[in-house]
Amino acid sequence: MDYSHNNHNWNEFRWEKEIRQDEKRIRHYFRILPSCMDLPNEEDSIINKLMAQPDLVPSNADLNKAENSLDIFFEGDEEHLAINDLKERRYSDIYLNLHKLSLEWNIILIRDLRQSLRKSGLITTCSLGRLIARSIDIIELEDAQMPEFKISLLKRILNGINDLLGQINSFSRQQSTLKAKLNIFSENLHNIREKVINILHETRVIISYLYQFSYVVSNRLFNLQTSSVPQQSLQRSWT
Repeated sequence: MDYSHNNHNWNEFRWEKEIRQDEKRIRHYFRILPSCMDLPNEEDSIINKLMAQPDLVPSNADLNKAENSLDIFFEGDEEHLAINDLKERRYSDIYLNLHKLSLEWNIILIRDLRQSLRKSGLITTCSLGRLIARSIDIIELEDAQMPEFKISLLKRILNGINDLLGQINSFSRQQSTLKAKLNIFSENLHNIREKVINILHETRVIISYLYQFSYVVSNRLFNLQTSSVPQQSLQRSWT
């Protein structure tokens, strides 16, 4: 998700709205893609269908461009850090653990899961992919000094993990032969969840310190300004 253009002063709830809009836009794109695929004007058709719903247009979209493209809706996603670079960054363990679980799940999906559960299993694969993408967002966001955005992303990750745990529990009930294996899978998910919660608390503490620091600085500036005003001017202002 591209965040470089957006307002760094947004609170977590404004960012939450932006993230939900981004996810809705992606879902709608994949919903209309089959009907436009391989058409001579495929991209134009997709753009027109997306533009027909104003709530899908990003808040940063420049609609005055001479040539509009899908970059208006999905810009900034083409240059992620290389995996080797990700491993050296803070919070990379969340990404690496999710990536490992994704590989393990795909093995279960292909080798162990009943045929009747394969479609649901693919949904779980997509859920893991979405979590991996958000974990990369957290890593790339570390240098951006945008804690409110970070909190919103962490909350989305927690929501995704909770949903994923529900999916795994459902598979465990429907195919009891996988219960032991899926219990281990769920335990690893819970461990990741705890790490995300710790980062969330840590980030909220940082925001609290920033607010306190801003309050102290503002008060000191105000006191300096009022103390520099001549006493007579103050007296006249009260009369």
